[in-house]
Amino acid sequence: MRDNWIVVGNDLIQKQDEMLAPYAIKNIYSITDDTRIYKEDIVQNDTRTPFQHDRDRIIHSRAFRRLRGKTQVFMSAKGDHYRTRISHTMEVQQISRSIARVFSLNEDLTEAIALGHDLGHTPFGHIGERTLDKILRGNIDILDIKKDYGGFKHNYNSLKMVDSFEKAYTKFRGLNLTKWTREGIWKHTELVNKKDGKTVYDKSLKLEMLHPEISCCTFLEGQIVAISDEIAQVTHDLEDAFRAKILTIDNKSLNDIKLFYDIKRETNINDSLSAQEIRELIGNLIKALINSIIKQTKEIILSDSSINPNEEPLNYQVFKLEPDIEEQYKQLRKILYDTITYSYEISRMDIKGEHYIKRLFEAYYEDPKRLPDYTLERYSSLECKRKIERKDLTEELVKDLRKDMDFIRIIADQIAGMTDLYAIDEYRRLYLPDVTSITII
Repeated sequence: MRDNWIVVGNDLIQKQDEMLAPYAIKNIYSITDDTRIYKEDIVQNDTRTPFQHDRDRIIHSRAFRRLRGKTQVFMSAKGDHYRTRISHTMEVQQISRSIARVFSLNEDLTEAIALGHDLGHTPFGHIGERTLDKILRGNIDILDIKKDYGGFKHNYNSLKMVDSFEKAYTKFRGLNLTKWTREGIWKHTELVNKKDGKTVYDKSLKLEMLHPEISCCTFLEGQIVAISDEIAQVTHDLEDAFRAKILTIDNKSLNDIKLFYDIKRETNINDSLSAQEIRELIGNLIKALINSIIKQTKEIILSDSSINPNEEPLNYQVFKLEPDIEEQYKQLRKILYDTITYSYEISRMDIKGEHYIKRLFEAYYEDPKRLPDYTLERYSSLECKRKIERKDLTEELVKDLRKDMDFIRIIADQIAGMTDLYAIDEYRRLYLPDVTSITII
């Protein structure tokens, strides 16, 4: 009897799929030749499903490890208890799996997308992303860069990270993830720039399998991660704002939001907040938002029996908040954005982050010899590019490189991969004297 519970290989995949809802992405479809960029041999008696392989490849990647050194909102140097990009990622993972389990969706796929969704985020939080986007749109005066090179968004860069940048295997470039994990990572946020409606243009991106004609994720597991990312951001930004005393519990705008006021009253909080009360308040807010998503989405799924992404890709968002809760959620998000973004502390941090990124870009653009060897090798590996070594970087070649969109993007990619501290140290190495090498006689 116990043999029935010990399963590997195809038996494992079959047993897992039997527990999934009809509208979940089945593991069996992910072992065909057309689900990864590079064909892989099927492992006999495999102890993991293909989506578990995706998850583990992400966890063991260098990009994932670097998330611990990247700012979410407050720089990690401010204190040990503020979110970093890695703790945000883990919270998205937790919320995503909780929702996926309710609907009997593929938790392994959901988890893989959640863990990989922010791999391409920049140092210094959102100001880093905005600064690189301005540079690559020609909207910041960086030497003679005036041309629109296609902009920058972290979700595009996350896809590039898993497809090209990671060097973990000898048989193929990148992590060679399944098309579902890749699409979920790419579409966890908007594909267009909110301000001008433009998409990122980067010809090195491999989008053929990912339904680029549909703006939302075409299966439910990916849609869960997208909305879980939103919930995690708003709730932990609120908690960190309370902790930093940028917001107070008696803020009138906050208390005008019925959802927040009701949860505050139910949590039995007055006009002061202890660390325990902050944690309880935020926990109850997360719970309320998750319950709203489940209630609203349950009605949609029950009313539409045609939902089956295994046969037909979805072209609309299924996972949503209830309309009245969504309106209150948007009010809360706006209050947080206005309060945190324009606060004294964040404004000072953003100025420094923008300065570091602009000056790093200037340094690399002005003299490519300042780039590491592996970055020059990455440029040389691009299709139709000549192999460039440091000794080849004559003044004439440098002038040509400055006109090459691929080279411009390579500089942006190099900066985007940095942690906060690495970027600051690199700035110091490039612009400040090395006082440790000065000998006093």
